[in-house]
Amino acid sequence: MKIPYKRRLAGTFGIDELKKLNTKTLHAVLATSRDDIPYTSLVAYAFDYQEKVFLFLTPRKTTKYINILNNPNVSLLIDTRENTDKDYLSGEAFTVIGKAVALRASKIRERLLTTFINKHPKLRDFSKEQNTAIIAVDIQRCFKVTKFQEVFHYK
Repeated sequence: MKIPYKRRLAGTFGIDELKKLNTKTLHAVLATSRDDIPYTSLVAYAFDYQEKVFLFLTPRKTTKYINILNNPNVSLLIDTRENTDKDYLSGEAFTVIGKAVALRASKIRERLLTTFINKHPKLRDFSKEQNTAIIAVDIQRCFKVTKFQEVFHYK
């Protein structure tokens, strides 16, 4: 297996790729920061293609939630790794850069929560806890890296 050593800009991808990713993967790594100190967490996510947002749930007393209140700029890393050698060339990593907001009571919030629960039914009880917030990340930029260094951007 020959691993490429140069980054190559390969083109663009659209919403269909994000829909497909949503069906293949359950979790993402969320990156937040406060006072210029980065912090990462593993989150269960769902993608809503109508609103073009990524969703996750979190208790309000967590570091990630407090960081988002202080700085809504976040990124999500979602990948298709299987932890094998073939990942170098066949694994894909998507980086979503966006603004995170805790959703307030509304019809849209309820629809988005339904989207999330349809993907993660085991988190239904957690979603009903009074202390649980649903966070929407509005996409500002998104990149896909495949074949180790082929870079695509979301159009």
